[in-house]
Amino acid sequence: MDAFQRHRSLYKGTTPPWKEAYRQRCVDRLKNSRSRLLERYRQMGESQQRSIVQEVMEEEWSALRSADHRLPSLWGADGQAETYGVMKEYDELAVLEEIQQELMFQEMSMIEEYERNLQFEQQYISSVVEEMEETHIICPVCRVNNLNITSCFISCPCGLHLNTKQNFPPDVLQQLLESKMSEHTDDCPHNPAFFVAPNTESSSNLMISCKVCDFLSIVL
Repeated sequence: MDAFQRHRSLYKGTTPPWKEAYRQRCVDRLKNSRSRLLERYRQMGESQQRSIVQEVMEEEWSALRSADHRLPSLWGADGQAETYGVMKEYDELAVLEEIQQELMFQEMSMIEEYERNLQFEQQYISSVVEEMEETHIICPVCRVNNLNITSCFISCPCGLHLNTKQNFPPDVLQQLLESKMSEHTDDCPHNPAFFVAPNTESSSNLMISCKVCDFLSIVL
């Protein structure tokens, strides 16, 4: 019996000691890889492989192996589950499959949240377009009134008042609002809010923020 087989025989019929640490590391890495997942999701079609679960599991397994060299490689060079073939008689196979299923479920939840947030963004933009007059945009702060845009002044009955100090066409303002919404949506599934804040030049800025992810940015 070689060293690898002796290592496996110790844990046959029991929960491997590395299970919880490996599972938590995979969960954390998947959460931290949200941007990578969504970027791949946007670039690939529905029918193409867009999951990063295998990559996450392999990366964390490599990190685990650096601390315990008795563990085998998780996937071989051909992409096949090398460890699965060795572990098929042991409970460790079931553990890996359990972790993989959990990660796939969390990955799908991230994608569904992104789709819901994207739908909200599209609905918001559509509502702006529907309510937009020739030179007006729905106020991003109250989302009720049309903005009054005159030369370098932008105002709303809700109290919003901005001096852009230069001519600011409505289409440019609309592009800025959409850009900031998209920038936030890429990393957070929750809805942001717009507000006006004074700056150091005795004027005001239109800001966008999110209390959930601490996103904060100047729109104009």
